[in-house]
Amino acid sequence: MNIFDSIVFEDPNKVGGSIKATIHKSGKLGFSSGAEGFMAIKEGVFFKVGFNESGDEGNIYMVSVDTEDGAFKVSKAGQYFYINLKNVFDKRGVDYKNKSYIYDIRKERNEGVEYFILTKRKK
Repeated sequence: MNIFDSIVFEDPNKVGGSIKATIHKSGKLGFSSGAEGFMAIKEGVFFKVGFNESGDEGNIYMVSVDTEDGAFKVSKAGQYFYINLKNVFDKRGVDYKNKSYIYDIRKERNEGVEYFILTKRKK
């Protein structure tokens, strides 16, 4: 038996890239190509965006919704998608102009509602 008979090689064209979001110096929350597929991001999609007020872990919580009511619209620049959260980050005192903020994204479900937790990477 050849050792390669039991090995499955990954195709870099099918992996989808890292699933992350980054706060840009402009205050926009940008999504990687991997996050786009993972979160079903496209133009015209809306997300409610929230923060845990009982803790200071720095996570961002996002729920995809069908309407604009109380939600932020996804926009596209070139090949990349983003949500303009400048006013939210300014209000919360996030120093995105001088610091780097990168978030890993995971999917959760609670009472039938799918949502995403963006966890800030440790430096």
